[in-house]
Amino acid sequence: MSDLEGKYGLLPQIPEHVIDELRHEAENFANLFTHDPEETKHSIREEVEWLKENKDFLGRTLETSVDAAMELYSDKLTHKQWMDLRTLLLKGVLLVLQSINEALKEKSNLTKGF
Repeated sequence: MSDLEGKYGLLPQIPEHVIDELRHEAENFANLFTHDPEETKHSIREEVEWLKENKDFLGRTLETSVDAAMELYSDKLTHKQWMDLRTLLLKGVLLVLQSINEALKEKSNLTKGF
């Protein structure tokens, strides 16, 4: 087994329609972020908190991975820039998690159908 197979081999295939739906969600998020950044930050905080309360290690892993990446630029960004970039990075990871969740739901539904 290759290292990459070991890291990613069990991840499900993501159907194209799921990618299209998430692309649409990302576009809506970007539009809302432009017009109401505080509302988007609030929605991201809610999603992360839900993950931490319901999928503890996943929620904490999400925050840890984004915050670790952010630390590389902490001295180059204003607080507002840091918070904006953190929000965007969290949303990106949340979209990946959503795509995996949707793929697993579809796989489960197909399995139940047989």
